Amino acid sequence: MNHATEVVLTEDGSFTLLNRTLGEHYHSIHGAVQESRHVFLEAGYRYICNKFRDISILEVGFGTGLNALLTLAASVDAGVNTRYYGLEPFPPDWSVIEKINYCNLGGLEGFTDDFRKMHQAVPGEEILLRENFSFCLSRSRLEDTYPGWGKYNLVYFDAFSPETAPGLWEPEIFRKLRRSMDQGGVLVTYCAKGRVRRTLQDTGFSTERLPGPPGKWEMLRATAQEL
Repeated sequence: MNHATEVVLTEDGSFTLLNRTLGEHYHSIHGAVQESRHVFLEAGYRYICNKFRDISILEVGFGTGLNALLTLAASVDAGVNTRYYGLEPFPPDWSVIEKINYCNLGGLEGFTDDFRKMHQAVPGEEILLRENFSFCLSRSRLEDTYPGWGKYNLVYFDAFSPETAPGLWEPEIFRKLRRSMDQGGVLVTYCAKGRVRRTLQDTGFSTERLPGPPGKWEMLRATAQEL
């Protein structure tokens, strides 16, 4: 096991990881799956499915792969063509991820092989997991990556907090993300701090505060405006 991480049970019965070095959990201790479903699936993926029929997702902070797994299951259920590109420079060891075992949860039992393939994929190589779902995982840092112009219509911004990873919450990062997105695309994040909201507004997004998952008052959804 990677000694920098520890498996932690959260309040909804699902597991997350604690990064001991940073002193921060990968998901909410009030419920890992609850948080991912609320912030990324409901406010992000299901919302954007009403605007686009072909979805291209960039995830900043792939981490345990929970958001990708839930999105894969949702895409199969909805029949929506989805391309998923995750960024994670420091992926947890597969031996650690196996202990979390998200595929034992209701509705995810049929995705064990897909989840393993996500974590064991050759970095930078796009693979087809289902007829309507392709996946690619990069071990690059967002700071060192140019995601492409107008390539994505949904961004899952699931980086560690501004206190822990301040460099990922700077204006130049959100400018880069805006350039990588279609007009009308959305970015969702668990963080609703006023500074983050103002930075998004200053870098080409309109923002809305939404009710947060258990344990958080609010979250943010930002819509890419015309450049």
